[in-house]
Amino acid sequence: MSEKLGAERHTPDELTQELEALDMEIVRHAVICQVRLFDPGVIDHVLSNNTVVCGEDHPTAFQSLRGLLYLHFELHRQLAETYGQADASEIIQRVRQHLLPRIGEQLDSLFNRHRPGN
Repeated sequence: MSEKLGAERHTPDELTQELEALDMEIVRHAVICQVRLFDPGVIDHVLSNNTVVCGEDHPTAFQSLRGLLYLHFELHRQLAETYGQADASEIIQRVRQHLLPRIGEQLDSLFNRHRPGN
């Protein structure tokens, strides 16, 4: 991956760290609200401000989760614009691989809890 200088404000390593921190916050808020982010359609519900996907009622945490998801997608867009799709995908993949061992148990709780109404 090539390092870009000039107009870009961050190196790929700095962007990787920012994305990691952002994704950790997303997971934290998803766990608080018991939102199963990886179930089909759930992210769309969160972005649409539909709290039906929450297992626990925490309005402030839900609003934070929603805002963080928007920020997450905006950062992905900026990465692709700045570094190109291939380099952006590499950064995103590095973040996922780094976070997986750190958040595995938290994500497991999102996958294995019984959803309300089921």
